[in-house]
This record gives sequence, structure tokens and C-alpha cells, in this order.
Amino acid sequence: MPTNYSLEAYQQLRDSGLPPVRPAWGGFDATEAASLLELCIELNNQDDRNNPNLPDPNHQYQAKPAGWQLAYDSRQPGNTEWNRIWPWDGHGDNPNDIKTNGLKPLNNAWLLAQSTSDPGHVAIAIRGTVGERRSILADAYATTIPAYAGVEYPENKPLPIVFAATPDAEVHLGFGYAAFSLLFDPERGILTQLQQRLAQQAITKITVTGHSQGAAVATLIHAFLYYATNDERNPYQLAFTAKPALKSYLFAQPKPGNLQFSQDFARIAAETAYVINNDRDPVPQVPLSLETVSEVAEFVEEDNVSVGGPLDHVIDAVTSAKNAIRGSIAEVFTGHLADDFEETGIAASVERYFGDTAIELPDLKPKSLNYTLAGQLIPVFGLTKGGDCYTIGDRPDILLQHHATSYRKLIAMQLLGKRDDCAGGH
Repeated sequence: MPTNYSLEAYQQLRDSGLPPVRPAWGGFDATEAASLLELCIELNNQDDRNNPNLPDPNHQYQAKPAGWQLAYDSRQPGNTEWNRIWPWDGHGDNPNDIKTNGLKPLNNAWLLAQSTSDPGHVAIAIRGTVGERRSILADAYATTIPAYAGVEYPENKPLPIVFAATPDAEVHLGFGYAAFSLLFDPERGILTQLQQRLAQQAITKITVTGHSQGAAVATLIHAFLYYATNDERNPYQLAFTAKPALKSYLFAQPKPGNLQFSQDFARIAAETAYVINNDRDPVPQVPLSLETVSEVAEFVEEDNVSVGGPLDHVIDAVTSAKNAIRGSIAEVFTGHLADDFEETGIAASVERYFGDTAIELPDLKPKSLNYTLAGQLIPVFGLTKGGDCYTIGDRPDILLQHHATSYRKLIAMQLLGKRDDCAGGH
């Protein structure tokens, strides 16, 4: 078990479950998936519900989270009601406005729900992209950072935050910093709220879910919680009476990291992380994957060390130039984000959990953009123009196949066999 921040110690945690066995709480459950998607609709469709100019005769934008009660809502702490429109006196940020009710600097939001049948089971739901500049920026920061110690705060101070332990594992920079914001916000962050919850009641199961950007960030949070809860040092002061079981349902997941991250996640989340993607949805196809010969041949070269022929030198030169450019881009983005975090108060959390650590962390540079899905794929198959299930209507809708409400219909029809749920088009 780890006694320091070495990558090798976390690799021991990655492999601690070998030989793999089916988790007692593992396995895909379509009913469970459908109920968790409703938590995503609560977060992602708030602006649709609150839009008086958007007719909703079938109440498709209303969340219907059967089996869950709302325990914490980062948009409006203290709220315990689904589909709530909150009173607002015009002062301060409007909790009903998705442009202002997220955590800074990337306008992320999340909620904690408790199972009504199993009080020890909680769900963490992450909001996806909303139509606001800061939220969109999290998608736009499409370069990578190391999955281990890739998050910096302040600038040029890497933090020993672990999303994966496999060498060369990298995650999308924007998604990585969104996870950092959600986890470490000193008041409304996931770690703070889990600590407060654990002081009142034991937690034995945690399900993480999200739609769209929220699915990618939820993937990283699942990975983070795996390493955090398996670390005997308990660096994040989570008073679990026993290691909680983790599971995730990830809807319309953009690719959260590179191939090595996906392999690491496959090891730590075997049969407990499910990606529900629509084959006609464009979002799971981004970020676009780019790969060079050097990335494919890296381990072949390492296993067949030679004096190096002319081709070796050409590949090495191209690789060095590519990595230098990519590293420079990541440094620029990281610098901007570190500045943006100054106003969040997150420095208090960094000091609390990491202090003035003298542990030397690796200065790793991102080396790949070979993004790929992470988790076990459960496909649904979209209908042309939405068929009679989620009909496109008379206006263009470039995200018709991506909407959480479209996923609701496809899951009901294809995974639960409820064909009647498509009656009425929308």
C-alpha cells in the first residue's frame, strides 16, 4: 500500500483487485441506468424547464428520479426539491440561471442524491455543458495533461491528484480541471460534502453519473474516488467505515482521456462503469483522436532497443518536436486556468489536503491526443430524425441525437422494452 506519492505505489492500488472477480454490486442494470439519467436531466435541462417560451406539453424536461431523494444541490445549497424554480430577489447570482449558478471558474454543477431504499447508497451527478462561455471552455481545452500529477495549482505546482496510475495515461485538460473544481471547492465541492455526509451517516455505495461533458468529468471523478478510497493514508479525510463500492453510468460520454487512461480505468472499474452512447450522437466522437507513428511504436521501440537507424532518428525528431509544441499548448492553458482559480478559494483546499509538500513530483509533459472511450460500452441506436420517438420537429436541431431526453426515450425503448414510451413523438 502506498506511503508516499510515487506512481509505483498507485500502480499497486490499480492492481490490488487481481485476479479480477465480478463485484457483488457490479453488472449493468437498465432500470438503474434510467433512474440515474433523471438526475442528469435535473441538472442539464434546468434552462429548458425555466423557459416560458419553450412549450413542454409532455413534461419531457421534468426530472422523474424514482427511488432518489435530493440530498445536496450545488446550484442552491439547501434545496431538496426536484425541478425547483427558486425565489430570487434580484440580488446576487440567480440560482435559476445556468450561466451563473455553477462553481467557478468553469461553471460546473453537481448534486448528491440518496437512495430511498438503501440509505447507504448515494449518487453523484455531474452537469454537462451549458450554453455559457466558461462551461464551453471546459470542452475547448482539448489538449491533455498527465493523469497523475497533471493538475497544477498554483501554476507550476503539480498536485498529487490521481486519475490513473498507468504510465503515459493522460486526460483531457478541460475535463481534468473541471473535476478538480468540483472535487476541491472548499464549500460546495464533492469532498467537503462527502465529509459532512459521512459525519452523519455511513456511505457504502457511490454511483457517479453524468451526461455529455458531465459524463467525461464523472469518469474522472469515479477514477479519483477509486484511488482516494483505496489509499490507506486517507489523504482526503473521508471517514468511511469500510471502502465504498463504486459504480458509474455515463451517458453520451465525450472521450475523457487517452488509450492508457482508458486501459487504467478498465482495470479499476471492471464491470462497474458503463458508457451509454447513441451511435448517431456526434458528441461521443469528440475530442478527435490524433495519433503518430511514434505513439504506436513507443513500446515496440522500448522492447527492441538498438543503436538506432535513420528511421529511428526521424521518428525521434518528429516526436520531440510534436511533444514540445503540445507541451507548450498545455502550459498556456494550464497557466490561464490557474489564474482563473484564484477567485474560487480553492487555495484553502489545496493547503488543507496537500500543504507545502516537499515531495518531488514528476514534471511530466503530455505526449498524446489518442483520445478514446473509457468504460464498458452499452450502445443505443438512434433513429433517423428521431423517428416517432423524439421527432426533430420543424426546426433544425444539430444535437437531436445528443439530448438527455432523447437518451431517455432510447433507453426506455431499446434497453427496457417500453415501446409505448415513444408514443407522442417528444
